[in-house]
Amino acid sequence: MFNPRMNGPFGGRGGFGGRGAFASRYQYQGLPYANEQAGSLISKVMGLLAFSFLFAFIGAFVGGAIGLGFGGYWVVAIGGLLVLFILNFAINTPGLNLFLLYLFTFLEGMSLSPLLNIYLQAYPDILAEAFLITAVTSLGLAAYAWTTKRDFSRLGGILFMGVILLIVAGLVTFFFHSPFLYFIISVAGVGIFSAYVLFYVQRAKYMADTLPNAIGITVSLFITVLNLFLYILELLTILQGGNRGRR
Repeated sequence: MFNPRMNGPFGGRGGFGGRGAFASRYQYQGLPYANEQAGSLISKVMGLLAFSFLFAFIGAFVGGAIGLGFGGYWVVAIGGLLVLFILNFAINTPGLNLFLLYLFTFLEGMSLSPLLNIYLQAYPDILAEAFLITAVTSLGLAAYAWTTKRDFSRLGGILFMGVILLIVAGLVTFFFHSPFLYFIISVAGVGIFSAYVLFYVQRAKYMADTLPNAIGITVSLFITVLNLFLYILELLTILQGGNRGRR
């Protein structure tokens, strides 16, 4: 069964892990302490994130409507990576930064359409469960990161190495199909990207309230939550369907 996201040669998630690391290249304007601007910044991020997922939904709908296949998937995926690259350099340009943000999320939604179509046709219950679990988990982790006094700033380097290991493991599974290895990678992916939610949300508490900062955090959280959804989706597929998504 064609499954571009879970059988991609750039790791189990078609390269999202690498994009997450790439997106973090933006040099945020920080402050040395938690400040009164933090609430305003996170409000901007939540608004941008909501519109980002809306554009991703529209992109997925368009991709499904045109019947995006394997060749089209790679064109759209590479296009999304190119837009993300340009955004890193244009993030301080008013107007253009928002356009590139929403274009990126639209293209990411399109690239997801072949996978979503598979699940909508064959496993709609698993897809719905994955959406619900991802939403609840992300909101819960975000609330915890915002209110806790625990410091997650040191997780950055560890999580980056974890993403690299996920990509390497994804390459291994591309050549050696092992249900047990798929399961281990999925569990590790859920853990790593859950921790990334904690890392990015808490990081926002120490940033200046600027639009470039908000866009930078939005991109990072969008990629993180999308990765989390894909790993949860695969984990549920393995547990409930005997790894059906890879047939």
